[in-house]
Amino acid sequence: MVERLEAADFIGLVDVAIDALKVHKEEINAMNVFPVPDGDTGTNMLLTMQAVQEAIGNSNNRDMPSICQAISRGSLMGARGNSGVVLSQILKGMTEVIAENEAADVEVMSRALTRGSEVAYRAVMKPVEGTILTVVREASEEGTRSKDGKDGKESMEEWFTGVVLKARETLEHTPDLLPVLKDAGVVDAGGRGLLAIFEGILAYLTGEELQVIEEEVGQVVGLEHPQVEDFRYEAQFILHCKDSRAERYREMLHEMGGSVLVVGGDKLYRVHVHTDELGRVIEEASSIGRLSDLEITDLKLQVEELDAARVAAELNSIGVVAVAVGDGIKEILRSMGVDLIVDGGQSMNPSTAEMLGAIDGIPQDRVLLIPNNKNIIPAAEQTKELTEKEVVVIPAASIAEGFAAMVAFDPRSELDKNCERMYRALERVKTGAVTVAVRDSKGKLGKIKKGDFIGLFRGEIVSASKDALVTAGTLLESMVEEGDEIVSMIIGDEAHGLNHSELMDILEDKGLEVEVIDGGQPVYHYIFGVE
Repeated sequence: MVERLEAADFIGLVDVAIDALKVHKEEINAMNVFPVPDGDTGTNMLLTMQAVQEAIGNSNNRDMPSICQAISRGSLMGARGNSGVVLSQILKGMTEVIAENEAADVEVMSRALTRGSEVAYRAVMKPVEGTILTVVREASEEGTRSKDGKDGKESMEEWFTGVVLKARETLEHTPDLLPVLKDAGVVDAGGRGLLAIFEGILAYLTGEELQVIEEEVGQVVGLEHPQVEDFRYEAQFILHCKDSRAERYREMLHEMGGSVLVVGGDKLYRVHVHTDELGRVIEEASSIGRLSDLEITDLKLQVEELDAARVAAELNSIGVVAVAVGDGIKEILRSMGVDLIVDGGQSMNPSTAEMLGAIDGIPQDRVLLIPNNKNIIPAAEQTKELTEKEVVVIPAASIAEGFAAMVAFDPRSELDKNCERMYRALERVKTGAVTVAVRDSKGKLGKIKKGDFIGLFRGEIVSASKDALVTAGTLLESMVEEGDEIVSMIIGDEAHGLNHSELMDILEDKGLEVEVIDGGQPVYHYIFGVE
């Protein structure tokens, strides 16, 4: 029987909470009434707890106050979505109580859970019952009743079993408190995530194996997109500012949007808001402090992408995820059959976690992942070991190769045949690009000054000048060979306004078919694909 929890036990509790969220992540994601505004609840809560795990790993001390501080700060800094932020506040409140003790018995844990509920409620200006807040409050109240009724003489396992049962009972009744849940046929996703964490903790205390527990909780039934809110953007960031300014900023955000959370303290705050006034949200925050870790999501665009993915799944058992940057490039990839796009490219490589989230965010069990950048391929390869889905990475090192691969993709064909065709398509493409030198250098072409335009081909600088068009023309002369037939010219954001007809003339004089694409990508003025 467990009487007290030591500092080392809390490290184990974090680990098992992560394991439990991994087991139930897809179930929780499917329950999400708002599948876009907060991303997927299960994924967000898992990422928040993984940030806690990382913070503990980075801490040099293993005493109770240090572990509690790592849990609190790690969850605040790593919180994702509304559910992750509320979870961080539950953990903040709990660790405030636990940190004051060398070990935590039932008395301490009961007070900690109550404190966690109080802090979470205070973080939300307009608390809504039928959510994770209700689950943690009623679970904490049950913990207090149980502790008082037994005079603190019950074991930790007995006490926490009652807490878990109450959390489960409360979760099942959340649709009775929140009509939007009843209409969608689901229980609250954040509450289900908290229950999963509680189930993991109970398994740790009893020494039992984690299992997928089949419960009679609401399931998704033809879920549409019920809109309690109708805002275009979700913004999340860390705000470094004076505490007095943070409170005023919180009040201001309520005038600019919904799902407002401004939590933290000691000049460090996590901000979450849904808004149509994105520029004003960021401008006002910048005026009172410093922003970091800014994440912006176009909620309506994600709804459209998810709807398209579901429709495609009815016709196609193979999903496609691609990494891309530039509005024009993204539009073309979608038209070619890509289900979800992860933002990223040169100088903004997405993480394995971001690509994994996209893979798990589409309904297909077999997924083609196209990185479209050589620096992203290693992170893409790691996703294969982190999901139960069958993932094949199509190693496109550039967007020109990615386009060629998608031309070869046949949604009606088998996975292995598609891979074979797409790999062959990659081999046929030669890619070149024009960008600006960011520093002085010296190579085969002689001295290159910072700010010069440079043409890149096969890992080398093959052209350089003060003029983008001249550099591009020389680059094309190096790339094009006898037998080539088609050239894709992808125009970047900084090349708008240039007269591309000179380049068109060079290519057409060689008898080549030219496809001009307004890619809108940063960094590269031009990207060329030659086949």
